[in-house]
Amino acid sequence: MKNAATPYILGLDILPGDRRDPVFAAVILNENGEKLFSGEISRNRLLSFIHEKKIRIIAIDNIFELYPSTDEIIHFLKISKVRLIQVTGAPGKMQKLSHLSKLYKLHSGTKLSPHEAAEVAAKLAWLGVGSEVKVFEDITEITVSRTRSLGEGGQHQAKYARIIASTIQSVVREIEDTLRKHNLPYDISIREGDYGIKSAKIYVYEPYEKVKGLINDYHGSLFRIEIRPLEKERLIFTGREPLSEKKYFLICGIDPGETTGIALLDLSGNILYIGSRREFGFSNILETIYEYGKPVLIATDVPRLPQFIEKLCKKTGASLYIPKQPISISEKNEIVRELGLKVANTHERDALVAAIMAYKKYQKVFQRIDKILSYIPLDLDPNEIKKDIILGLSVKEAIYKAFEKSISSLVTLSEKEKKVVVTVSDEKLRIENEKLSKKIAELEKRIHFLEEEIDLLQKSIKEKDAEISYLKDKILLERRRYRQKMMKELEKVKDQYIRDLEEEITHLRLKLESYRKKIEKLNDLIRELQLIVKKKPNEVVIKRLKTLKKEEIARIEEIYGIVPGDVLYVQDPSGIGENTAKDLVRKGVKAIIVESDSIPEQAHRVFEDSSIPILYPEDFQQSLSMKEFKGNVILIDRGILEKAIKNSRLRSLPEEEREYYTVLDIINEYQRRRKKELQNVD
Repeated sequence: MKNAATPYILGLDILPGDRRDPVFAAVILNENGEKLFSGEISRNRLLSFIHEKKIRIIAIDNIFELYPSTDEIIHFLKISKVRLIQVTGAPGKMQKLSHLSKLYKLHSGTKLSPHEAAEVAAKLAWLGVGSEVKVFEDITEITVSRTRSLGEGGQHQAKYARIIASTIQSVVREIEDTLRKHNLPYDISIREGDYGIKSAKIYVYEPYEKVKGLINDYHGSLFRIEIRPLEKERLIFTGREPLSEKKYFLICGIDPGETTGIALLDLSGNILYIGSRREFGFSNILETIYEYGKPVLIATDVPRLPQFIEKLCKKTGASLYIPKQPISISEKNEIVRELGLKVANTHERDALVAAIMAYKKYQKVFQRIDKILSYIPLDLDPNEIKKDIILGLSVKEAIYKAFEKSISSLVTLSEKEKKVVVTVSDEKLRIENEKLSKKIAELEKRIHFLEEEIDLLQKSIKEKDAEISYLKDKILLERRRYRQKMMKELEKVKDQYIRDLEEEITHLRLKLESYRKKIEKLNDLIRELQLIVKKKPNEVVIKRLKTLKKEEIARIEEIYGIVPGDVLYVQDPSGIGENTAKDLVRKGVKAIIVESDSIPEQAHRVFEDSSIPILYPEDFQQSLSMKEFKGNVILIDRGILEKAIKNSRLRSLPEEEREYYTVLDIINEYQRRRKKELQNVD
């Protein structure tokens, strides 16, 4: 906390009185921990006071003294833009303020007055003690999935699955377009199937109410869209206590998605935790991380930065590591194999690989720091220096910062000892000062030595940079020469290339025309299939065949099916055999229309024995012909078919008997018409 960039800290403690409009004891510390202000401030004036005094951190022993409800605290943090520290720690791990004041030698008494409590709270925050309270923002989950099961396998199931997958893909793209249009940050997790996208989960980092206004729930015959709040806005306590032996600065590998993997390493590369969980919430991830320490580097194994990781870095203040290019599965497996570990799933593997890759980026620098610190006779924290390097300081700046802190602590300790030991003799004081001066001189000599070493390293880096610059210029020159050579080669082959393209265009046009014809045929087929599906109960399907051979029957059956009640129109029935005729009988064919009387005798007998009439186009009221068929299927009224069957039977009777039935039909028709006329008169 002891650097010039540290903002002013406001310590607060509530005074006895009306809790609806409370007044606080207030103490302000500057960046050096010195008291600048002590007084009282009402809650009504708190926001203007924060702005006026340029407060950036508020320290208090219980945040609910500030406001009694979570919603009010969230609102206050959003509008004030301050950092709020509960110095007594996170809920469940809280310690009494009086205990902490004794532990850090800030107060000797057992009971603290409100003004003393406010000052102790501010000093504890200045020392880095306590838990920071942050607002965790809402997350909304959008799920897009198919509505029904595909059922048993087969060609039709495959077509249906492809249609659903294509539809889901289009819907997901539309949702992404909507989110991008309204600048809503999101991440997406897609489940692939054999035929395309099976389902998708989209995590939007905005409140449910805001997302619900743009995208609605939907439940259709092919797919459904479901929207639900994954996490509601709430407060979380992040670890901010000084790191104990069991707490570490952390490198965190994260593999986000429907199942999130987490791997935690310390700054020496030791693995502290590997785990994964389905629908691992943002706050749960933070709580898991802070159980082990403070995150300073968050890593992912993919070059494209998920917005989930970006928000995690912003929330924790950690740096970010992303690889320059994708890491292959074989490389990931090799990294895990070399560690001699077994991971539960690919999510844990990817998180671990991300953390290991991030550590390797800094490994040589970390080893150099350990080597440098081994020469320094001062208790400097290597992890603190490594943390500062990860967060952007150079090696020189990080070591200087550690020196400054250590020397400042020694000086502060010396000053405290002077205040406490008031009876020390001048001689003893002189001896102690000499020892301290000698120690400081040794440290300054060591600093000078390290500065020279750093200068040598920087000089070496400059030489390397110059060499790299020279090589880059050389590469640029070679690229220019190569480009010129390629341009000459391109000029030579350009005409031939254009001719090849023209030939390819001609070929593609022919291919396109072929596809158009296929599409027309498929459209005709769809129209005929729709005709069959939409037929009325009083209609009969007539399907056209060129012959009655097995191959032609199989072709028609595969495309249109042959079901009981169908009528077949055959151009040339001469090729049918007895077994094929029996097969048609088993399929339940109602009648067969032929253009010529060329059905073999054995097949004719099978149809006759099964009472399947053989009809001719002229048996119909309006004679059927090939002109009736625009494709291979037409529909006729069932009454017309029955009339044609009757006509075929009359045709087989003797002439006198045929004439008798004809006259009888005329009489019956006359009687029906007459009866109808009489009913109308009545």
